[in-house]
Amino acid sequence: MAVDFASIPLVDFYDAFSPDTKPRFLSALRSALVDVGFFYLRNPPIDTKIRDALVKTTGAFFDLPTSKKLELDVTQSRHFRGYGCAGSEKTATLSDQRETLTVGIEAPVRGSDSPIYYGLEGPNQWLPEETVPGLRKAVEVYIQETQKLAETFLFLVAEALELNPDAFTKVLNREYPFSLLRIGAYPQMDPSNPAAADIQGVGAHKDSSFLTYLLQGTGHSSLEVQNKSGTWISAPPIPNTLVVNIGRSLEALTQGVCVATTHRVNLKPAQYLGPDNISLGKRLSFAFFQTVALDVTKEDMRVDIPPHILALRVNNVKSDAETFFTDIFEGPAGEAVLTNCITSYPELGKRWYPELLAKVLEEQHRSKMLDDAGLVAEAQAA
Repeated sequence: MAVDFASIPLVDFYDAFSPDTKPRFLSALRSALVDVGFFYLRNPPIDTKIRDALVKTTGAFFDLPTSKKLELDVTQSRHFRGYGCAGSEKTATLSDQRETLTVGIEAPVRGSDSPIYYGLEGPNQWLPEETVPGLRKAVEVYIQETQKLAETFLFLVAEALELNPDAFTKVLNREYPFSLLRIGAYPQMDPSNPAAADIQGVGAHKDSSFLTYLLQGTGHSSLEVQNKSGTWISAPPIPNTLVVNIGRSLEALTQGVCVATTHRVNLKPAQYLGPDNISLGKRLSFAFFQTVALDVTKEDMRVDIPPHILALRVNNVKSDAETFFTDIFEGPAGEAVLTNCITSYPELGKRWYPELLAKVLEEQHRSKMLDDAGLVAEAQAA
């Protein structure tokens, strides 16, 4: 029987560094990892000025004319870095109504003799500094600081689960960590319009990451998390917190003790009103995906887990997220990540990875995720 939750727990980062409070921290973290899959991390070690600069400069970027933003069109980059307009990204074959700017930790471009998934590594795209002053610095500093937090948290997760301290380092620590920051700008809605309907900001899904660190940059209460019986629970912004959630990689590493939890961004007109009914404008969010190294294999992901921790696994969890890809991730992790990317950005996949896209669409069609075989034929002809 699934253990349910009705709210998202809060874990205070400061508690991890005092002998008096660390037992409380580890207990709260273990419960969040095993029972919920989501938690608020209060007092994250990222200066508020860094967070504020990120929100300010990226807000200015998304206020630019579309033609200017499209100078960073993500389809220009085989590395999936750049700008995506609303509707260009898909979740479970449906279009997400948000603009995105994706930036990662840069790495040298590998030669053509390297496995195809190394195409995920490479440079970012940037506009000239004078177009949005301070944007590049704000984003790069935030990524640097969040990466430090993520690397510290590896050891805290291991400790909370009573694993060896370095249980996860072998699959995450590399010269060029594969971490991405996806900045989302969700369209402004008119809450006074009685005909305004809910729209899919991001459809129901589970992240493929190890852990995801989300900064909710504005006051919109649009993030929703699905509990184990299938009910959607709101995860509204809380000041001075990040929302942290488990991805499929951590689920695999812990043999299902930590379960990736389904979530979505469901845009409702009422969520665009703040205190005193003042419009909140566009919703801005910043999802930092800490991902296992691209060359990690199933064999690498074997972690020695104590029997009493394995006994914490919960079965019978209801999820609205797609399950199609669960059985096809048999090779290195990079293959799974690349597959997710090209299904999220099919136009990019058609341009840079047409053979792989055709294969994935064919499999989706066979599993009845797609009803239109014409999409498959179109990809095969690309």
